Amino acid sequence: MKLSVILPCYNGAATLAVQMEALAAQAWPGGWELIVVDNGSTDGSAAIAEAFRDRVPDLRIVQAHAPGTPRLGVPHSYNTGIAAATGDAFVFCEADDEVAAGWLQAMGEALARHDFVAARLDHRKLNPEWLHPVHGEGYQSEHLSRLPGYPYLAHASGCAIGLRRAVWERVGAFEVALPCVHDTDYCWRAQLQGFALHLEKAALVHYREKQSLPARLRQGRNWGRDYVRLLQRYGAPTRSLPRLRRLVWVLRCLSAGVPVGLRAGLGLADGRRRLADWVWNFGWAWGEVLGTLGPPEPVRSELLALALARSTEGAQAARPSTS
Repeated sequence: MKLSVILPCYNGAATLAVQMEALAAQAWPGGWELIVVDNGSTDGSAAIAEAFRDRVPDLRIVQAHAPGTPRLGVPHSYNTGIAAATGDAFVFCEADDEVAAGWLQAMGEALARHDFVAARLDHRKLNPEWLHPVHGEGYQSEHLSRLPGYPYLAHASGCAIGLRRAVWERVGAFEVALPCVHDTDYCWRAQLQGFALHLEKAALVHYREKQSLPARLRQGRNWGRDYVRLLQRYGAPTRSLPRLRRLVWVLRCLSAGVPVGLRAGLGLADGRRRLADWVWNFGWAWGEVLGTLGPPEPVRSELLALALARSTEGAQAARPSTS
């Protein structure tokens, strides 16, 4: 099985060399190629990737952005990379993370047994202590993430997944219209079409968090907004007055942020960490409000029946036994 490693990049010069060093140390006996997808970078990212040509067995740099046209997001880069790939399976990573030693070997072995796989995420190595997870080791460190509700499906970060070409040919492209939750959408679509998502614990990716508070706020906001749109696409049941409910949630988040801000301002233990966590969650809450302001997303009719059937099964499984 030949593997195609796909690395999207947009102005990643500050971190790309770290990821390229890690990739240059990877090995896979079936043969592999690295496709760096440059999405219109203006900071010399392509030159940094080019400097590793002698150290990566089969390196290609492809362009995902045509000058003078709107720049599309990460899912467009994924699709562009896959279109250029020659492998039997695709493994994804990103320019601001760092794959661990043995990552490619573990992903390749997992893809020999499973159609659709995800690596674990480490949230400590690339982040300052105050950005380490508030509780436990962070998402996707030991278990796949699963949102607490409809449609009761696991999902994984796009920076740490791999899939066989047969999955791509059946499920189709990543959804460019969902720039922030394209990975969740793809995980759901793949599972609804019969491809189980396997977490390969031997494969590890060191994940880099956003450090500045404005960047964390924007990321949370964008993900929250796209999450609402994602649920609309899957025909998720909605409660009454969804916008009002989300506005109330935003107000509750604001009030909860007062003691967090005071704790951080006074320099108390874990104050900065809890503030960073609160900023991201407040951004998500505000993003959900924004997601309700525009026209609702059209329901994906071809997946609605599958999602409804799966959600019914999940609700029944979650219901307490009365026996």
